[in-house]
Amino acid sequence: MPVIRQVLNDAIDAGGSSLRDFRQADGELGYFQHSFDVYGREGQPCRGAGCTDTVVRIVQSGRSSFYCRSCQR
Repeated sequence: MPVIRQVLNDAIDAGGSSLRDFRQADGELGYFQHSFDVYGREGQPCRGAGCTDTVVRIVQSGRSSFYCRSCQR
């Protein structure tokens, strides 16, 4: 299975990501945010296998994007 499909399936299985005020239809919180490798981790080490780079944050149209320069292109 392509990686993006696996990540989406994992996110659905975890009930989504509860950032700020998001809740599922039944009022429960999701917990996929505990699996994030880069979001909100600016300046911290990348969690990629064997990677020694750090997570960077850029702002595009007022929205933050986080990524590893070595692992994500």
